[in-house]
Amino acid sequence: LARAQYWYWPAGAGPYFRMGAGPTIFQNGTLKSYTGGNNPFVNGPQNQPVHFDVGVAADGSFGWAFNQYVGLDFESGYIWGRINNIPGYDANGSTIANVPFLGNLTLSLPIPHTNIVPYIGGGAGGAISTFDAHGFSDSPPTQTLYGNESDTVFAYQAFAGVRFLLTPNLSLGLGYKYFATGNPTYSYPPGPNVNASFSGVHTHSIMFTLQYNF
Repeated sequence: LARAQYWYWPAGAGPYFRMGAGPTIFQNGTLKSYTGGNNPFVNGPQNQPVHFDVGVAADGSFGWAFNQYVGLDFESGYIWGRINNIPGYDANGSTIANVPFLGNLTLSLPIPHTNIVPYIGGGAGGAISTFDAHGFSDSPPTQTLYGNESDTVFAYQAFAGVRFLLTPNLSLGLGYKYFATGNPTYSYPPGPNVNASFSGVHTHSIMFTLQYNF
């Protein structure tokens, strides 16, 4: 007699959802150039340091765990910070925000006979970077910017932390995340006709997370 064949998922395999939020610290950046296209009078100081206030980060991801050790997911979120000051410019509370679109690999190492799951991972993809100008200008002003403009840039991240299982499916966690992007240029159309070029952001976030494995 033929024997029935059965397939079993490895322990821990299946879809999962993760979300997190927390404060983020921006490394000092650089305003590489502030130029006026066809207007030679708009040419602000170049390569000026950009200082940020403490910002916020939030993210959500959906993925597949192949077992209790390896998972792949797609993540998006929001990383936001307000510019504190740039020498030679009036920032007036202008902000830079990024919406990432990343593919991640996560490696988990459950500690036997405990509810503790350390993890480490990284990801890469892209981000929509948005500069929201609240009367941003060089000083003395030759051209003042209002409103927001965006650029699409390369992005990547690395993260690590620990999750605490509340049930076999639900966990809370605490982690660290490093996020970085390529250099965006925000082009304001004719009217101001200004290109503001910044170095990419580098952020360090403390993330409080919630994960549910289906």
